[in-house]
Amino acid sequence: MLEPIKPQEELARVTELHDLCVLDTAPEERFDRLTRIAQRLFGVNIALVSLIDHDRQWFKSRQGLDDLETPRNISFCGHAILSDAPLVVEDASVDPRFADNPLVTGPLGIRFYAGMPLQGPKGYRVGTLCLIDQKPRPFTPEDAAALRDLAAVVSDQLANKELSQAVKSAKESESRLRQITDTVPALIAYRDRDQRFIFHNKAYEEILDLDFEQIHGRTVAELISPQAYGPVHDKADEVLRGCPVRFERTYVKRNGENRIYDIQYFPSYGDGADAANIIGFFSLGADITELKRIDRMKTEFISTVSHELRTPLTSIRGSLGLVLGGVAGELPEAAKSLVDIANKNCERLIRLINDILDSEKIESGKMHLELTVVNMAQLVQQAMAAHEGFAGQHGVKLVLHAPDTSLQASADSDRLVQVVTNLLSNAVKFSPPDGMVTVNVLRVPQGVRVEVVDCGPGIPDGFRDRIFQKFSQADASDSREKGGTGLGLNISQALVHKMGGQIGFASSAGAGSTFFFEFPEWRNPQPAVPLPPCDVQPVPRRPCILICESDADVALLISMMLEKAGFESEMVHGAPQALERALRGSFDALTVDLNLQGSASFINAVRGDERTRHLPVVAISAMPGEGRLQFNQKLLTVSDWLEKPIDESRLVLSVRRAVAGTKGAKARILHVEDDPDIQSIVAAVVQDSAEFEFSATLSDARVQLRENSFDLILLDLALGEDSGWSLFEDIDKLQPRPPVIVFSASDEDPTQRKKADAVLVKSNTSNTELLNAIQRALLTPENAGNSGRIHFKNQD
Repeated sequence: MLEPIKPQEELARVTELHDLCVLDTAPEERFDRLTRIAQRLFGVNIALVSLIDHDRQWFKSRQGLDDLETPRNISFCGHAILSDAPLVVEDASVDPRFADNPLVTGPLGIRFYAGMPLQGPKGYRVGTLCLIDQKPRPFTPEDAAALRDLAAVVSDQLANKELSQAVKSAKESESRLRQITDTVPALIAYRDRDQRFIFHNKAYEEILDLDFEQIHGRTVAELISPQAYGPVHDKADEVLRGCPVRFERTYVKRNGENRIYDIQYFPSYGDGADAANIIGFFSLGADITELKRIDRMKTEFISTVSHELRTPLTSIRGSLGLVLGGVAGELPEAAKSLVDIANKNCERLIRLINDILDSEKIESGKMHLELTVVNMAQLVQQAMAAHEGFAGQHGVKLVLHAPDTSLQASADSDRLVQVVTNLLSNAVKFSPPDGMVTVNVLRVPQGVRVEVVDCGPGIPDGFRDRIFQKFSQADASDSREKGGTGLGLNISQALVHKMGGQIGFASSAGAGSTFFFEFPEWRNPQPAVPLPPCDVQPVPRRPCILICESDADVALLISMMLEKAGFESEMVHGAPQALERALRGSFDALTVDLNLQGSASFINAVRGDERTRHLPVVAISAMPGEGRLQFNQKLLTVSDWLEKPIDESRLVLSVRRAVAGTKGAKARILHVEDDPDIQSIVAAVVQDSAEFEFSATLSDARVQLRENSFDLILLDLALGEDSGWSLFEDIDKLQPRPPVIVFSASDEDPTQRKKADAVLVKSNTSNTELLNAIQRALLTPENAGNSGRIHFKNQD
């Protein structure tokens, strides 16, 4: 048998064949129509469009033959492509080239063969249109001419310019796409419904330390460990249901380096954009390792700034305030003007630091909100009262319009006052002298709406899209002229959204602006939490305050502030001296710097001695939030927490309240209950004999336990998310541990009941029984310190 040789241009010939993109494709009617015509025209059993690959002949169209391909080395067509002339074998059994060929001697039993080469667009012979029969037969010149004509039609179909160009463009596009994605420092891939990699870029090969062939066509399950595959499989299942997903994943490289990626999956649709037509998904992964490192550095930097800047600013602001207040005597007019400039810029710096820290807390999710029911008109009135002086300096009048003063909403009162203050500050600054700022408190279909309306110049059209962005100023000169930080509106928007409200604005050039926020109206009969009074009257005598402060300058400043407000004071700069003076002296309250070495042990000792057990403590720190976590875990009762730099009026108010509350202070009860009606009933039973904090979820209750101290916990067991018994893991860590009364709709088994100090079933418990149980729990030996703090009225 004579095997076909390969032509000299074999590589170029095979390349053109592959460029046609027809190998291993589905049958097409345009080729099948031509082989049917050839079969009938020449009266043969078999007609084929045969394409000659490296080592096989593959049949794009076939009539009378089941096989898709046969080896090239035994093919007749391999000989036919060596010349432009047709190859005709009238009787293969007597032709020495083919007589012993398996296609002749085997089941196929070829006797007659006629093949005409097919040419690609570049002129290379890529295959044949061939005729085969099991009987010898003649083949005339007229037959050869007809076969040539049909072969030319087949060649035209193969060389279809439009199709060829489309194929070429597609290949070029794929090549460019791969070049682009290989240069992108991100993970880019496409996977089919079976999660096999159909496309991936170089970054995947580098992170997995595998080459192209090891990844292409394989699944993730085949490439990574079963432990790592579990979470990835869940995300893939989710996106194949039509839900885009985003998650973080850590890859461990061969050298042991950890790289963190932000991964996103997007579904890929076929005929329709529904889950039934999802054919695969795209995967994008950005390396965020460096961003994570920078974020940690930013957090550490902000923590340092909050301490290192706030502490000296306490001395600066306080000293300037005292000097302006006349403590050092009357200042010359020129000196007073300079001190006033310094004081204003000091306040501006403090506002900037506070705004930056607030913004960082919100972004990092560390901003804790205590949602309570607030009276909106009272809250707005409080913010306006605090802003009267500022408005007066600008010659602007503040007017409140509140037709319904009973409107309530659920919000964090302190943070909502901050929002109103920000809006008022902007309205006053941008209003002309003798102008007016109106605040409307209204009921709207969506709930409760607060509007701050000014008569300023309005907001430029080009700035409206950026007005809530960080550090945004309508004009570069605004920051200098108006003294803003560009953070107020951004923080206000974040706070309102975090509390479940909406915020927006309306403005017309030259006609002023209206900023507003809305909250759902609270219609529960539970009374709104009263806002703290704006002023507290001083006690009749001159109380004495022990100032425990590590910084001598700050201690002197606090002393001068308190002396000015009518207090006497003593200063100590170390925990041992502070304890000695506290035990031997007669003080009405303490101020304690949390940075004082041994401050926690000092407060422990004060609370442990009968002489000072009930002495009020005002804690002062550059980072009061962290102080709360540290100290409240040990249940060290603190009357108030002040933030450095110290605001003089805030300090005086806190100390006055601490001194005034030394006697008759109320017990604090945490009621963990998701039914507002039950909350209201229990509060009514106890009346004003105790202070309540309410948590509707276990997660919120855990936050309350971390950040506050309680004398009693009243616990419902059925809160939806989990059993209330799980909260005991947190309660049992508290030292001392407060008593717990389970007040729930159903009883529990004896093993669980032992965890609580008392278990009451709601439907079986009268008001008197509930009140008595609370009294007994609070008057146990462990809570003897509260015996003077509880004054209950019996009721049923």
